[in-house]
Amino acid sequence: MTELNIADPTNTSVPVLSVSGLTKKFPGVLALDDVSIEVRSGEVLAIIGENGAGKSTLIKMLAGVYKPDGGTIAINGEVQNYASPADALKAGTKVVFQEIALIPEFTVAENIFLESHLITRIGTIDWPEIRRRARDIFERAGFALDPDAKVGDLSISQQQLVEISRALAHDAKLVIMDEPTSSLTPLEVRHLFEVIERLKSLGIAIIYVSHKLEEIFEISDRCTILRDGKWISTQPTSSHTNDSLIKDMVGRSIDDLFPRSERKFGDTVVQVDGLYTHNRLDNISFNVRAGEVLGFFGLMGAGRTELAKAIVGYDPISAGSIKINGNLLSPHSTIKSKSLGLGLLSEDRKEEGLMMDANVTRNMTLSALQKFTRGGFVNAAAETKTAQSFVDRFRIKLAKLGQPIRTLSGGNQQKVLLSRWLMYGLEVIVLDEPTRGIDVGAKTEIFALIDELASQGLAVILMTSEMPELLGLSDRICVLAEGKITATFETSNVTQEEILDAAIQ
Repeated sequence: MTELNIADPTNTSVPVLSVSGLTKKFPGVLALDDVSIEVRSGEVLAIIGENGAGKSTLIKMLAGVYKPDGGTIAINGEVQNYASPADALKAGTKVVFQEIALIPEFTVAENIFLESHLITRIGTIDWPEIRRRARDIFERAGFALDPDAKVGDLSISQQQLVEISRALAHDAKLVIMDEPTSSLTPLEVRHLFEVIERLKSLGIAIIYVSHKLEEIFEISDRCTILRDGKWISTQPTSSHTNDSLIKDMVGRSIDDLFPRSERKFGDTVVQVDGLYTHNRLDNISFNVRAGEVLGFFGLMGAGRTELAKAIVGYDPISAGSIKINGNLLSPHSTIKSKSLGLGLLSEDRKEEGLMMDANVTRNMTLSALQKFTRGGFVNAAAETKTAQSFVDRFRIKLAKLGQPIRTLSGGNQQKVLLSRWLMYGLEVIVLDEPTRGIDVGAKTEIFALIDELASQGLAVILMTSEMPELLGLSDRICVLAEGKITATFETSNVTQEEILDAAIQ
């Protein structure tokens, strides 16, 4: 293997990547339809679109996982015909997938040179040379990594640097990042962006795939929008507004994102008085009426998730009371809260909501399984019929009810969780970051479902860090800071500035 050969960032005459008329078909689906893009040296091209737009299919073809049914892929002007991911890597394309593909038991250096161990004259692995070359990569790229550290001991952001180092070790000309910030803290995101700027200065071409529009505006030079497998546009990112990006992605105006049905408020359903917890909450009191969406906003660490879990009995309280339709939540437990018609949609649906290896039907009927059970046996026909009715009602996109829930998109997984609670029968739903990790198009469908539930008389408690979501869905807003409610506003009579002022008190 040669020394690290960084591309010349001034050589922009030929695109690093040139894709022309790329097409991919699956049984019954045209996943990618005549897509053409270019990426140049030292450029970040963002690729955005809803789930099902074709982003993943495009990435996998560029990575050599899928073979195109039509069109060409060229690297530095040379047309490629990948038979495997190894061919794509050899040609200079490296993908940093959302799920990191490293061996935890191996060291950083071992993972970097996994495909190309250096051999001494006597046929043994040249570990000193491997470590030296790893350090050379870190120095050139500005990475603070220890080549002898075990990868399993590293943070997700550090593991991403190892993946990027693997790309540089193979003289990568193109690095593709697939939702790279999904598991990162804000500080780690900032560090990743610094790394991307460093890669740009080294002449690396970068494709950045994300559903987080604020990141697209900050880090990309141009953005390509895909919709339903088709290329919609490629423009300088600076020429877009947030609204124009969303409109091109979903094919409709942002004004339609937050539907507002006529909501008729009923009696108080939830009454919380003087709630304290040992870890965060301090004298929390509020009420929610039938048909009302009460939004909670706060900065990181303000106590939104702690409050959500305390309300439904997941976390213990040290003082105060919670009443549902006048009935005291006592004992304070999830079993009691469920019996009173109170449910939680957690911010971490994979760890605290879904059984990822179970099928869609079982995930949907889990809370209401007793309704389909007689004499210890589940009436599978009735269970399936009810599950299908919710699939139809919420327009859940799937191939069949028997497929594993993990194969569904994030937005459709959220719809399954909502279906679970509604199937059980609720008076109150607590939504903790309900649109986290899902694309803009799926968000609009979740927004519509929340509005529908409120208009049907459900009491909705919404915990969100997204200001547009807060203002677009809520009837009233409570602001949290350091575990306390610092202000309560009518949504129709408040500004973003007033909400933020209350959040930093």
